[in-house]
Amino acid sequence: MSEPHQQHLFAPDNRLLHAEDVARILGVPKTWVYAETRAGRLPHVNVGRYRRYRLEAVEEWIAEHERGPVRDRRRGEPEDSRAYGEQRR
Repeated sequence: MSEPHQQHLFAPDNRLLHAEDVARILGVPKTWVYAETRAGRLPHVNVGRYRRYRLEAVEEWIAEHERGPVRDRRRGEPEDSRAYGEQRR
C-alpha cells in the first residue's frame, strides 16, 4: 500500500529528459552535456545505449554547483571587494 504523499518515479513531472533538454536548461551546447555525462560529472540514467536525465536530479546538480562570491575568511567580505594592489594584513 503506497502513501498518499509518496512521489512516484513515473509521475509526469519525473519524465526523463534528453541531452538537448538539459543543454537548453543549462544554457550550454549539447556536446558539453554529452562530454560531462561521459566523464560522470552530470547525473544521468542509462537506458540501454541511451542516456537520459531526471529534471529533479539536474536541478539538484545545479544547486550543488551554484557558487556565490568567495569570502575572505578573516574579514568576512568578498575577496574581490578590495582594491587591486591593496596588501593583505
